[in-house]
Amino acid sequence: MERKLVVLLLISITALLHTAAAMPPSQLVNCCTRVLNKFDTKMLKRVKSFQMQHDRFCAIKAVLLHIARHRICIDPNNAHLQRWMKKHQNKKQNNI
Repeated sequence: MERKLVVLLLISITALLHTAAAMPPSQLVNCCTRVLNKFDTKMLKRVKSFQMQHDRFCAIKAVLLHIARHRICIDPNNAHLQRWMKKHQNKKQNNI
């Protein structure tokens, strides 16, 4: 019985490590868990770059705004943010 438990545990750990290794490293740490619906639009002047987070790898869709050393997660359906993103496509880096 104990041997079966050890084998099952080893198989589980191997499967977990294999799954984690298959995902890009950025997917493991960059997922937003909640988004802001309202935000101070003056903040958009300080955005260094932004990227889309899709629900393929992460639980929710979001737009990540990179400001200095901070990352802010905004609702991608925010109309003001959508207009801003169209004007600033050159700041876009990549998709998550």
